[in-house]
Amino acid sequence: MTPMTRTATFRARDGRGAQLAERLLHAASLMADVPGCELWLVQRDLDDADMIRVTEMWASREHYDAAFNLPGVERNAAQVMGLLDGPPEVADGEPLGGARMLRGSTGATGFSILDAPDLSKDTQLLERYDLDDVGEARYIREHLGAVQTGLTHYRLRSGRRQGWAHRHTVAEEIYVAVSGSGRLKVDDELFELRPLDAVRVAPASARELEAGPDGLEVLAFGSHSPGDGEMVADWWIT
Repeated sequence: MTPMTRTATFRARDGRGAQLAERLLHAASLMADVPGCELWLVQRDLDDADMIRVTEMWASREHYDAAFNLPGVERNAAQVMGLLDGPPEVADGEPLGGARMLRGSTGATGFSILDAPDLSKDTQLLERYDLDDVGEARYIREHLGAVQTGLTHYRLRSGRRQGWAHRHTVAEEIYVAVSGSGRLKVDDELFELRPLDAVRVAPASARELEAGPDGLEVLAFGSHSPGDGEMVADWWIT
């Protein structure tokens, strides 16, 4: 089966761009868990609020065609068409490759996590954060040669918090406690952590770890988006 892409440009009639965007975002939600759907991106034109574009990527034409038999898809498509001032402009293509795209690649890379540099020893970071008093932190992604997935290893000393929170615009993360105990604060919610407890954190939520009396060891996994992280100092103060 050959993968395919589709770019469609929709123009709303009578200034109904917001309604059109809402319908197309609903279409995206219908496709979120559909087999073979790898991307469904809805975009508003910066110069024309009534022009909405959708970029799709599918594992095959067969997957794309099968999606229209799902409940609610045909009805939503009819509602979209009712908002348009004419047929959408559609261009189909075959993905050849690109940045952060790994389709069809093979191979594997192994690496021992503790062989990665401990960021608590980084002199530049120590000028900004008290990492050496808090514990250890290691970024593993580059050592594994990973392109789309990030991995971070944390070891916090007994009773210590990281001293900063962070959040993202794009990256979703999952935190898995490996040993010890502690808590993860996500916005205004606290999660108790014991070995093999896992917490998923949405991109824009601020999050910070705190170790219990036995310390805390955590692995954090997430999608990698360069420059996506934002540090939040003095966040968990109570």
